[in-house]
Amino acid sequence: MLRYLRFKLHQIGRATKRSAFLNKYFPRFKDRVYWAGDRSSFARAGFVGCFCMMLPIPFQMVFGSVLAYYVRANIPLATALAWITNPLTMWPIWYGGYMFGTWVLGTPDLFHASQGIVIGSSEWFSDVFPHIWMPFFIGNASLGLLFGSVMYLLIGHFNFQWIRAKLHSLRAHKG
Repeated sequence: MLRYLRFKLHQIGRATKRSAFLNKYFPRFKDRVYWAGDRSSFARAGFVGCFCMMLPIPFQMVFGSVLAYYVRANIPLATALAWITNPLTMWPIWYGGYMFGTWVLGTPDLFHASQGIVIGSSEWFSDVFPHIWMPFFIGNASLGLLFGSVMYLLIGHFNFQWIRAKLHSLRAHKG
């Protein structure tokens, strides 16, 4: 089963790299840094993925992949990190961003004042959203910058070789 999955992933990767659309609009798409990468490529991907994860926009993964291309970051890692915000997790994540935005801007929490109005209805968009859009977007974007910066620093400056060597020496002493 695992061998079959590896084969399918290899086929998908090969088909993706041979795509006429991608090769026309993204000419450096086959470059190794986008797929295998190095520590700096992974660090940039960590920033891009965490930043895009927090953006309250549709198609964050596509935006993260395109942004990863332009900053020469690892595309699979950036896309996977942007995928953290999915239909199950986006509501609590974005609500936390909204609460952070109200704290940063010093505005009251008007989201709870709109009880009885269905979220996403035309009444909600005309009565509630004009009052909460600024803390919503500023909070999520600033948390995206914060999480992205932390991820960049963790991946880019954390010495993984040292940890790997310590684990190897511990295993050698045990056995």
